[in-house]
Amino acid sequence: MSLLRPILALALGLLLVGCSTVPVPAYKPPIDNTETLLKHPQDKLAVGNVQAGIDVPNIKLSVRASALTGAGPNHTFSTYLQEALTAELTAAGRFDATAPTQIEAVLTQNELDSSGFSKGTANLGARFVVIRDKQAIYNKTLTVQHEWESSILGGIAIPRAIENYPTAVQKLVGKLFADPDFVQAVDGSTTPVAGTKTP
Repeated sequence: MSLLRPILALALGLLLVGCSTVPVPAYKPPIDNTETLLKHPQDKLAVGNVQAGIDVPNIKLSVRASALTGAGPNHTFSTYLQEALTAELTAAGRFDATAPTQIEAVLTQNELDSSGFSKGTANLGARFVVIRDKQAIYNKTLTVQHEWESSILGGIAIPRAIENYPTAVQKLVGKLFADPDFVQAVDGSTTPVAGTKTP
């Protein structure tokens, strides 16, 4: 009987976790991204429209039997990315909602896989566009893959997947800030980057 109780408790816990819908954790800018922005303290930036591409999951991501939802009134992941960009720029003292130069983005990939018994993965991608004076001066699609240690047990795997989604977003945004073409685009030059176009 002493062995049966913890087994039943674990089964009940997994059932309750499996039936839940959880909002994505609040975004926190990592120090690495802040330091990257501070290395190139150019003009301040605004954050414009952020949306999801066609057929890109934008409201819910399956996490085994549970689901992860996005941010904002409509619970979207595009809003979460928008909030992440704003939080990053604010942390580095680079955000100004009225700045003439703004970052826009379109989610091109939004995948969260917690089905593996030993490893979880997130694959994210976005087309980032920097616009100044109605002209695109940066236009590039960036992708990242993030992995973490998972488990066969849903009670462990589900929370770990949820906790690691913001980390994947941190990596995606960090890749943007570290891109030499992005740094060149926001250094005050009005010359469009080759191949750019407005979205």
